[in-house]
Amino acid sequence: MLLAPAFMILGWALVFLSGLMALPLLFALAASQHFIAFSFLMAAIITVFLGGGLIFATRSDAQSLGRRETFLTATLIWIVVPLFAALPFYLSDAIPSATNAYFEAISGFTTNGASIIDNLDEQSPSILLWRSLVQWVGGFSLIVFVSIMATAFNIPGNNPLTRGIAKSTRRKMSRRIRYAVLSILKIYALLTGICIVSLWAAGMAPFDAICYAFSTISTGGFTVSNSAGTAFNNRAIEVVLIIFMIAGALNFSLHWSFFNGDRQSYFKDPEYRYLLATIVIGSAAVFGLMMVHTDMQVMDTVRYAIFNTVSAITTTGYNLPLVSSSGQYYWPIGALFLILFLISVGGSTGSTAGGIKLMRIFILFKLSGREIKRLSFPSGVFPLIYAGRNVSRDQIMSAWSFFVIYCVTLAAVTLLLAFNGLDFQSSFSLAVTNLANAGSAAQPLITDVEIGSENFISYDALPNASKWILCITMLIGRLEFFAVLSLFNPALWRR
Repeated sequence: MLLAPAFMILGWALVFLSGLMALPLLFALAASQHFIAFSFLMAAIITVFLGGGLIFATRSDAQSLGRRETFLTATLIWIVVPLFAALPFYLSDAIPSATNAYFEAISGFTTNGASIIDNLDEQSPSILLWRSLVQWVGGFSLIVFVSIMATAFNIPGNNPLTRGIAKSTRRKMSRRIRYAVLSILKIYALLTGICIVSLWAAGMAPFDAICYAFSTISTGGFTVSNSAGTAFNNRAIEVVLIIFMIAGALNFSLHWSFFNGDRQSYFKDPEYRYLLATIVIGSAAVFGLMMVHTDMQVMDTVRYAIFNTVSAITTTGYNLPLVSSSGQYYWPIGALFLILFLISVGGSTGSTAGGIKLMRIFILFKLSGREIKRLSFPSGVFPLIYAGRNVSRDQIMSAWSFFVIYCVTLAAVTLLLAFNGLDFQSSFSLAVTNLANAGSAAQPLITDVEIGSENFISYDALPNASKWILCITMLIGRLEFFAVLSLFNPALWRR
């Protein structure tokens, strides 16, 4: 195991993070919020000092980046970067608790969207901008990581971006990472810019358009107001958000191929078709449940069904709250469980979305169909085809292993949260949404639960033990288990 490459990349990640702090710092200065600007300045100095120290300490030891070094690098980045991203929250007193500040930062960097801040309307715009920016960077970092490790995860199918990155695996670490970063950053930034302009043109304020574009492309779900559902009460804005939530949940290699001349790239990919089919079927099911159990008008029901379904399958976590004629919030229980199911399914591989991923789900469905056929034809040969290619045994085992680990982890997190005083519905909802990195979707699913002398109506009211459980849940869900769990395998360190 070569530690120098991992620490060098971590150092550059911290330096990059410190540079990003300049944007909210300047924003705070422009608003004459000098204390908040000073907080960002101090956070940037601390971050660049430690990041620069790591770079200088390892600059003469640059080596090729292997699989184990990549696993270690990814885990370090997703643990350490949120620690420094939390400094502006803590130093500015926006979040005076160290645990809460780290929770907010790791929720943003993993594009989870679970927020500890209850009074968003009272927060400084600089803090709100920083939350959204951390989510945007987290989504970008994930795409780079998954693109580089596509072969290590045994992902079926193929695409030009993955092939291009694979060609550089024997080159020096810096060249390989640079290719992935620059290839994806161009597309990621372009889509973000288009989303900002579209939201502004649809009637959203410029500042809100920037923050929501960052949260939408990253499928993170951070909002800038406690009344986000009301803020979305604009048909044009909702359409724009739907389009870019789907864009964020698609494999970014398809975007890369499209912008590099392959105009048929989306239609060649089965996950694209699966995503659209799931949205249509899920929206129809939610629409039916809402028509039966609510008194909303038909057109409002269609709008709510489509928006909430897309938000769930992309694991963005935005929600338009269902309101009855009496003015009370009301969700049909069937719609809640359907939304939880869609959140667990998630978007495409190589996207910013969380969940199990459509590719794995449909491989398991096809595998089940093949086994049913074998009951009638025990000696038959039924190859498993995905994206026009045979799915290997290793790829099938990888999908099965991921599914089993996902289910076991879901049960374990639910039990651990229940041990902290939550009822089953709240524990299960928090486990599902945070493991799938859609933590902001949990709020409508949580019941009022007494924890000591308080009622749990937000993440802030959770005991610290539950917050740390959810932090670990976000991390392993974001890195899809194997990157983290492999580090506990002694054989990996002996190689």
